Amino acid sequence: MASSTLNYGFSPFYSMLGLYCRSPDGQLLNTEGREAEAITYHWPAISEQLNSKKATFTPLPSGLLVETSHIDVVSNLSDPSPIQSHIRLRAREIYREASNCYVGILSHRPQDNHEGAFREWIETLFVSKTTLQPRLGQELQALTRSEYKSVAERIWEWVKTWFAPKTTIQARQPKAPVQHNCEFVAEQITTLFERMLRNTAEADEWDCSGRNYFFHRVLDFVNRNEACQMALPAFPCKSPNDAKVGGSRPDMAERIALETLCDFVRNVKKLYAPGAIVHVIHDGHLLSSCIGVDDDVVSEYESDLQELYRSMFDSSADRQAIKFCSLSDLFFSESDNMQTFDQSWILDPDLLHHPIQTKLSETAELARKLIMASCGIDRSHFRKLILAQDAPTLKSYRGLSHFMLKDLAGPSFDSQSTSRKKKTASSVAAEMMARNQAYSNLLELLFPNYVRLSIHAHNNRGPKFGIRLFPRDRVRPIDDIEGRHEPVPRYDYQIPTPWHNSIVRIEGDDIAYLTKACVARQAVAGGRYKGGWVEDGDEGGHFLLCDVELPREKGDDKQIEVVSVMDVDVETKNILIPPSPLCQYHEAGQLF
Repeated sequence: MASSTLNYGFSPFYSMLGLYCRSPDGQLLNTEGREAEAITYHWPAISEQLNSKKATFTPLPSGLLVETSHIDVVSNLSDPSPIQSHIRLRAREIYREASNCYVGILSHRPQDNHEGAFREWIETLFVSKTTLQPRLGQELQALTRSEYKSVAERIWEWVKTWFAPKTTIQARQPKAPVQHNCEFVAEQITTLFERMLRNTAEADEWDCSGRNYFFHRVLDFVNRNEACQMALPAFPCKSPNDAKVGGSRPDMAERIALETLCDFVRNVKKLYAPGAIVHVIHDGHLLSSCIGVDDDVVSEYESDLQELYRSMFDSSADRQAIKFCSLSDLFFSESDNMQTFDQSWILDPDLLHHPIQTKLSETAELARKLIMASCGIDRSHFRKLILAQDAPTLKSYRGLSHFMLKDLAGPSFDSQSTSRKKKTASSVAAEMMARNQAYSNLLELLFPNYVRLSIHAHNNRGPKFGIRLFPRDRVRPIDDIEGRHEPVPRYDYQIPTPWHNSIVRIEGDDIAYLTKACVARQAVAGGRYKGGWVEDGDEGGHFLLCDVELPREKGDDKQIEVVSVMDVDVETKNILIPPSPLCQYHEAGQLF
C-alpha cells in the first residue's frame, strides 16, 4: 500500500510540493506546503535555475503573465529530505507588484512532459489566489539562501563590519524594540484566543507545540502591521432533521455564534489596532447532497446568515470583523479563472457520488466537482484502508456512519429496512470523508498562512485549531431539561454546533441551553413545562419554556408554538416529528 493515510491520491494537489514567495533576485521569502522544508533545503539549486531566464510566459486575459520554469534537482543520497535524487520539477510563478515578489507553486513534472490543460489551469488558479505572503521578521525553519554564501562572501561581510561607521551600526539598533513589541502583541493575541475561543481536545497538544505554532502564525501578520487573518469553514445549513432544529433558517444559535466571533475580534482590536478578520467559508454546498438538503436551501441559508450578521451590528468595524465566502467564490471570484475554464475538464462521472437524491444547482455542482478534480483523494486507496482495517480511517468511518444513521431523516429513509439504512449511512459517511479531505487540501493551498479554525475537535498542535462558538458562561450543552444543571462530560471536548441543535431558554434561568429540538418538545409533552418555539425577530428563533410550578411573567405577548398532546404517540410516549420537507432520499448504491 502506498500510504497508510487517507490523504493520498493522483489529483493535481498530490503533485504539488508547496507554495513559495521569492524576491526578484531569488531570495526565498516564505514557503508553505507538504514539502516546505525540502523546498527550503534545495532552494539554492531551485533559485539558480529560476534565474537562468529560461521561463516561458503565458498571458492571462487580464494581462497578467504566468511564468513557467522546468527545474532539475539533484540531491545527495544522504539527504534526509523528502525530495529524492534527480527530481524533475516545474515552477509556476506570478509577480505581485504590491509586495515586490514572485509567488509560485512547485510541482512534480510529468514524466512524459504532457502538460494537461486542467493541471495548468488549476495551478495558475492556486498561484493567483493563494494568500501566501513574504514572511517578515521570522527565520525560515530550514536553511535559507543566505546560509549558502561562500566562505569568501562571509569573510568579506565580517571584514566590512570593522570599517562600518558607528552611526551606521547605531541606526540599526532601534529595530530590536520594534520586533520585541511585535512578539509581545502576538503573545497577547494568542492568550486572548486561548481564553475566549480555543476548545480543549481530549488529547490536546496546545501547550507542547500548538501554542507556539499559533503564535508564529499571528506574529507573521503583526510583523506586517496587518489584520490577523483567520479562516473558519462553518455555517453550512440547518440540519434537515426536525428532531434537532426548529427550522431551516438561522436562529438564536447562529446569532450567539456570530456574536462570539465578533466579540473575539473586538478584543483583538483593543490589543492591536489592525485587529483581526474571521473569514467564514460556507461549506454547506460541499455536503448538501450527502445530508439530504437541496442546493437552493443551502444558498438561502447562506444569504439569511449574512443578512442576520449585517442586522446585528451598526458599526463598520463590527461588520468587517467577519467576512463570508462561498465555495464558488474560491474558484470564480476572478475573471481570469472564469474566462479560461473549460467544462470538459470535469466530465468524469466518478468525481462525485451523490448518495442522497437532492436538487442540485449548476453552480454548486461545478464547485464540488472542481474540489474533487483538483484535490480529491484516490477512492480505491480509501477502500483498501477500510478493508485493511486501518485504525484511524476505520474509526472515523464507523463514527461518521453511526452519526449519519441517527442524523438522516425523511420518509424515503425511514421506510427503508434496518440493513438498507445502515448501507445508506455508510455510503454517505464514505462520500463525506472523501469530500472533506479534498476540501481541507484546497484550503491548505488557498489560505496557507491564515490561522485555520475548526468547529470540530482537534489536537490543537496546528495547523487547525478547534474553537467554541458558545461561551461557557452563556450557553450550556445539555441532553435533557431536567438534568440541565448537571455537567455532560462528553461536551467537554466536542461542542454541539448551531446547525445541528436549538437554543432553549427557561424562564428563571440566567443561562441558555443548547440541545436537540426534540428534547424541548419532550419536556413540554411530559407535562412539567409549558411553551414551545418562539420566532423572535430581535433575538432569533428559540424554544422558550416555563416550569408549570413557576408563574409566568405578565405582559409576555410572544407568539409561542405550543406542543400539544397530539404530538405524542399515546402508546410509546415518543414525540412524533413530522418529516422534513428538505429531505428526499433514494436507495443508495454500492459503498463508496
